[in-house]
This record gives sequence, C-alpha cells and structure tokens, in this order.
Amino acid sequence: MLSDSADIIETSRLRLVPFALPLLLAARDGEPAAVGDALSAEVPPGWPSDGVRDYQLPSQIGALRKGVELKWLGRLIVTRGDGKPELAGVINLKGEPDADGRVEIGYEVVESQRRRGFATEAAQALLGWCFRQPQVKAVLARTLPHNEISAHMLQRLGFNRLGPQRDASLGEMIVWEHLPRQV
Repeated sequence: MLSDSADIIETSRLRLVPFALPLLLAARDGEPAAVGDALSAEVPPGWPSDGVRDYQLPSQIGALRKGVELKWLGRLIVTRGDGKPELAGVINLKGEPDADGRVEIGYEVVESQRRRGFATEAAQALLGWCFRQPQVKAVLARTLPHNEISAHMLQRLGFNRLGPQRDASLGEMIVWEHLPRQV
C-alpha cells in the first residue's frame, strides 16, 4: 500500500511518506487503523483533523483521479527513531508546478506532536526536494493572518512575505514565497 521507497523523503527524525490513494481513502472513510497498519505507525486519536478531512483529502483524491503525479501531492509525516513510529502530521504540495514553475506547500502537525520542530524539519526537507526538481522555480505557502507560529517558521526557512490574498473558503490569507537561491 505504500509508495516506492524512492518517493519517501527522510530526515534524521522523520519519514515523509507519499499519501497514496489507498491511504487517502482509508483516512476519508474513517479508518485511521488501516493508515497506521500501512505505515507501521501509531495514529493519534482524532486524526485526521477537520482541515485534512475537509480540504486535503477531497483535493488530493480529485487530483490523483485527474492524473496528477503522487509526488506533487501530500505526504504523511512519520517519526523515526526509538520506539514505534508515530504519525506526526501531513505536509503537502498542492499540485504540479504552474506555468511559472511555482508550487505551493501546506502542512499540519497533530496537536500531540507540536512544538518539537517537526513542521520545520518536514518543510525544509520538502523544500530541498522541490528545488531538486528542474521545473520548480519557487515554492509558495499561505497562512492565516493570525497564525504567527507558521509565519515565524516560514521566515526562519527563508520565505518572504508577498502579502494578502483572498481565499474563497478560508478568507484572507498571507502568501509567502521561497526562491531556490535561499535554500
């Protein structure tokens, strides 16, 4: 059920595992145990969050069914190291690069795994992967205006604030951009 190991991005503490269709369907259908079995990892209670269930799952399932390559979509953040691995969250690309070579990332760390640097580590690893893809010229991210923790993390990673943008579902968002020379 897991993707080819070449698609997995690893850091010293994390594995970013492609969120393949069987895993997406299990998450959508309220079967986190099936996701945990496929990952050989513990899945925290309450996962997936409303945001993952309402936005990421439908978007990614639709994209895969339209033929978008899995590498341009979501990955599950799984801890490595001592003890049984745990699902720590998700980090995703929101599709293939656009005509200008831009891709957008999004991320969410489960509440019990926050404040351990997992979002920063996962985002840094995904940025590195993105800029090794010849078609990627910039990576974008969006945050809610009041999400100072994400804004600070993006700044530490080298993102520059571009300004506000209106999202039909979420309202006002702040757009951030990272260029390859900043990796």
